[in-house]
Amino acid sequence: MRVPKKGESIVKIRSLSSLLGGLLVVVSALFVASCGGGGAQGNPQTAGALAISPSDGTIYAGVPFTFQISGGRKPYQLSASEPGLIDLPSQTDSNSLTVVAANPGVVDTGLPPGALPVRSVNITVRSGDGQSVVAAMKVGQNFLLGYGISIAPITCPLSLSSSTGVEACAGGQSTIKFSATFNGNLQGDRAFELQAMKGQFQFVYPQGGVAGNTLSTTSDHTGEVTAIIQMAGNAPTQIAVLRVVDSATGVYADNAFVITGSGTPGQLTLVPTSVTFTGNLTTDCGVGSAQVLAFDGTPPFMALSTLPGIVVTPASSTTSPGQFTVTVVGNTPPCAQGTVVVTDSTGARGSVDVTSNAGSGTAPPPAFTLAPTSLTITCAQTASVVAVGGSGTYSASSADPNITVSVSGSVISITRAGVLPAIGANTTSTVTVTDGSTTASVSVTNPSACS
Repeated sequence: MRVPKKGESIVKIRSLSSLLGGLLVVVSALFVASCGGGGAQGNPQTAGALAISPSDGTIYAGVPFTFQISGGRKPYQLSASEPGLIDLPSQTDSNSLTVVAANPGVVDTGLPPGALPVRSVNITVRSGDGQSVVAAMKVGQNFLLGYGISIAPITCPLSLSSSTGVEACAGGQSTIKFSATFNGNLQGDRAFELQAMKGQFQFVYPQGGVAGNTLSTTSDHTGEVTAIIQMAGNAPTQIAVLRVVDSATGVYADNAFVITGSGTPGQLTLVPTSVTFTGNLTTDCGVGSAQVLAFDGTPPFMALSTLPGIVVTPASSTTSPGQFTVTVVGNTPPCAQGTVVVTDSTGARGSVDVTSNAGSGTAPPPAFTLAPTSLTITCAQTASVVAVGGSGTYSASSADPNITVSVSGSVISITRAGVLPAIGANTTSTVTVTDGSTTASVSVTNPSACS
């Protein structure tokens, strides 16, 4: 044995002591964790501190505003200090909360001159584990309520009553005018977006050309806004809605006016007006899908099929032109023949004829097979095989005089003769089956002797 050097055993003892001390710390930690000590496990009923974001800010009246709620335990209880301004559900399980504030009639006192007229509102959220948070918000007034939009016909082939100041006519053009008024002051060079929300009309550029269902414009140096709209020539009498959006804040106001028409529903232009699907075989109806576009109408467009085998999606389209997909889903005769009817928000309509035809091809007969293809038959016993496919008419024969066959429909019965002398070893015979054009065979094993 090697004699340890001076101090060597002390180093090992100290190393061992350190190792044991570390193990004791690990074991102690595991013991505490397994017993739930030290608060490491936590309360399984909570999910962290309750929070709402944003916790302060400004909400403009009429503009959707979304809060995010996190932490705590669901459901969340909701309340507002001004329920008449912000209508909240009593509780929610969602982490997202969208509110639309009403326009405040009374604003906070002490606001400096020229400040945004606001009303302070506290939104309180309480979680199921007793936590609560408050979002201190301000609701800003909607400036657009006092714009006073006027609509006056420029050209009109019909007789109108111009006393309302909010009237237009089918096939004509009208001017739209309003003042960009904020806190009683006219605002020049302020950006707005005009939107056609309902009705058969579109915006026209002052220099000519159709702008479409939206128009971006600005007020002139005096604070006045002027735009031109064109009504569809086939528009019936209807209520139209124009939306004015302040681009800087997103605040908007909707304004209704009358489009006077001929009194009859208009006709939509649908492309295509007919769709035909053809199958491959005489036993198959044509299936497939085709896109249909709806022009010369006012969104939203609605589509309805007259047959369950003809499906149209979506049921409503808010685009211009309207877009729909027509699909024939049934491929079993009788084949579908029906109509898809499309209407717009004013009652104008059009239709698409949908036809599904059977094909002209003939399916080949299924392959001719036998099951099973091998048998072992003792004396005076009968076994059967089944024929599948082919022409459906079968016949069978055997070259072994000790084996007879018979056919009944698709069943071929194979019988071996009675007691026969021993033949020294098992032998194999073949039974041939045919459907008239194709043959198949069955291998029959004959034991060497019959008991």
